[in-house]
Amino acid sequence: MPKKPILYFLVIIILIVIGFFIYRNLPLEITRKADITFGNNIIKNIEKYKLDYNKLPVDDDWETLKKLGFQINEVGIKPNYAIDSKGNYEIAFLKGFDAPYLIWNSIDKKWKIDFQTIFSNSVKTDLSVIKGNQILFIRPSEEKFESLKDEEGIYEVDSDFGFAIQQTMDSLRLQSKYKDLKFEVVTERFIEIKYCKNCPIKIDTDTLLYTTILTSPGKEIQIIKIIHSMGYLSAIDAFFGVK
Repeated sequence: MPKKPILYFLVIIILIVIGFFIYRNLPLEITRKADITFGNNIIKNIEKYKLDYNKLPVDDDWETLKKLGFQINEVGIKPNYAIDSKGNYEIAFLKGFDAPYLIWNSIDKKWKIDFQTIFSNSVKTDLSVIKGNQILFIRPSEEKFESLKDEEGIYEVDSDFGFAIQQTMDSLRLQSKYKDLKFEVVTERFIEIKYCKNCPIKIDTDTLLYTTILTSPGKEIQIIKIIHSMGYLSAIDAFFGVK
């Protein structure tokens, strides 16, 4: 191949890499301008509501939330909205199926890319409580998957994850050294892990879809976001000290 076409090709690749690096390092106010403008308008309306009624709008009053600027669809609202018992609230743009997300809360009062930290009191009775040594495979419910079906690559991710966890669960069932370990596929929206280090921890699984979580009393939970085609046994052995 002539040298000039090769040189042009390399220059284009370098420019693309540089452009991508510059874009990734631009402030959120530029890269997520539309979402932030949308969110700021909702924040302004929530603060006015709080002044008028001396309380926050509840997270399941969709009629009120629509009036405050939230978009309502068949699976919930956009952006996501959560409140706690201390009068704090958080809005999050749950774009795609993998956290972290664009978030603003009334504690930090700034836009950031992070994991959700505020969970509504209204979901407390619906929490699935996780105790002891457990392996959790976080997968979307049928309803949640329906809302994600237009996301690029979702079918491939779902298939690869399903294959990986099935291999892992088959080995966990068949090998006696894993008899003391519990495992399950979690499709519930909210879970609470107890007795780990820094527990209890409440997790909105919408922020950690297609993720494997390892938990054990006294240890920090381990979150595995990479989908391993050969399964997760090596990570499980290392975390739980299985030999």
